[in-house]
Amino acid sequence: MGLVAVCCAVPYFLDDGIWPTIICLVMLAFVLVTFLSIYYRIDGDTLVVYSFFIPTAYPIDKIKEIKPTKSVLSSPATSLSHRLAITFTDRKILKSSIPLIISPVRQEEFIRQLLSVNPQIKHLA
Repeated sequence: MGLVAVCCAVPYFLDDGIWPTIICLVMLAFVLVTFLSIYYRIDGDTLVVYSFFIPTAYPIDKIKEIKPTKSVLSSPATSLSHRLAITFTDRKILKSSIPLIISPVRQEEFIRQLLSVNPQIKHLA
């Protein structure tokens, strides 16, 4: 996001017209909307992950393991350093063997809530 902000500032120092500034501001708006539209909610026995304000539901009773990760895989996670990898018991849930990577703000509280719904989840610290 900082890189996009710096790119938006560069056209102000150049005399290239208004279009580079408009394009950079549109890019900055896109990045901001992307970051603001990613959030997570525990709704009963379902983990709901919102990305671009579109919800995707995952059954908490099918979560096998939660562990911290530094993976840079594309995912609905806004942080690069404080991420959680969630592995499911059934590969059909994600249609992939790659775990779901998220970055809730209050990770320990989030994990406690998941464990209260499904105490069988392995939590690797």
